[in-house]
Amino acid sequence: MAKLRITDYLTELKTEAAGLRSVCEPGVLDRVAPSRPDTTVAGILLELARLYRWTVDALFAAPAEDRDVPQPPPPAAAGQAVLDAYDQALAAVLDAVEARGPESPAWTWAPVEWRAEFWHRRVAVATGLARWDLQMAVGATAPVPAALAAEAVTEAFEAFIPSGARRGAHPHANGLVQLFAQDADATWFVRLREGRVALLDQPDARTELQARAAGSASDIALALWGRLPFGICDVVGDERLLQALRVE
Repeated sequence: MAKLRITDYLTELKTEAAGLRSVCEPGVLDRVAPSRPDTTVAGILLELARLYRWTVDALFAAPAEDRDVPQPPPPAAAGQAVLDAYDQALAAVLDAVEARGPESPAWTWAPVEWRAEFWHRRVAVATGLARWDLQMAVGATAPVPAALAAEAVTEAFEAFIPSGARRGAHPHANGLVQLFAQDADATWFVRLREGRVALLDQPDARTELQARAAGSASDIALALWGRLPFGICDVVGDERLLQALRVE
């Protein structure tokens, strides 16, 4: 199973945000990213700004089992104001991540331990994926760094899939799947049974794989998160089982 490889999410967040911001200017805000045909560059930036604001709220709210931290409303902005809203939200979340260490208590929406580390990883992963999307929109992409891409895969299985954030229902998906990120030396074994998904520490050696995808951590993460087809990887077995793992 994949192991945690990033301890300094703040550095990852700064690096990915800088790469993202370097391709964003007013003239590209109306472009549609091929990997996100449902939105524009401006839409992706405002989506990130909203996540950053939510992260700040969650990191500084007193955790309480009977009270959620609601998402803030989407920023209302157009043109240059989109970039201003993003920059302001980014500055605030960088300060918050630096101020609230990973072990600090913090509410989360996922079935994981309530620690600030959840939000540190969430904003770093979301920014890395968005950076790739926005570079796609201007025709100049670089892979998601291997360690961050491995975190994106692990986060999907630890937080998003258990919370029901999958692309469609797959009630007839059954079998054992392996994802192998060669450049990160990371492996995930996943059991699907009647559409339910369970991440395994190590499968029974006698159990046969029904599907396997091997490739770079970036390609596996981008396929799992719906940016690329799993065909970008070296796929063996029933690709429908891989499709059943994709998250929103």
